Amino acid sequence: MSDLKEKLNVIMQDFDKNIKNKEDLEYIKSQVYNISLLFLDEMDKLADINLQRLNVLNDREKELAKRVASMEKTMDTIKKEMFVEPEEYDFEITCPYCNEEFVEDFTDGIKSEIRCPECDNVIELDWHEEDGCDCGCEHDCHGECDCNECEDDCECDGECDCDHCEDNEDDM
Repeated sequence: MSDLKEKLNVIMQDFDKNIKNKEDLEYIKSQVYNISLLFLDEMDKLADINLQRLNVLNDREKELAKRVASMEKTMDTIKKEMFVEPEEYDFEITCPYCNEEFVEDFTDGIKSEIRCPECDNVIELDWHEEDGCDCGCEHDCHGECDCNECEDDCECDGECDCDHCEDNEDDM
């Protein structure tokens, strides 16, 4: 702005030197002053508009930062759920012989049997590695279903190995 002011002063001094009629000189000076004020007013308006735009952008940036933080938190939760660290392969087991509940670490891999720390009996582990029966129920009954829900959900019309389907075949 100081550059503009200096240039305006130079122009006014040039008017003083070259215009001899005082009335004309004052008229020209006032008009240049008015034009300068109009120009400065327009610059102020543009500055205000740009400031408002910057404020809107700043508000949007803050909102987006909140959303990104929320998404990062969700992604971290998903990563934790999907990529379980090896030290988290602990399973709670109830011994079928003495009803002792204990935690077994399977970090080193899946075991087919373990020994109960209380009664020292060997417990065979069934990991249900089969794909499940073809009856269409949601319970992976593997032919050993004895829940009422599976019977209600079964859509196989007696064509699978579920116990309840075998019972239904006898009824047909």
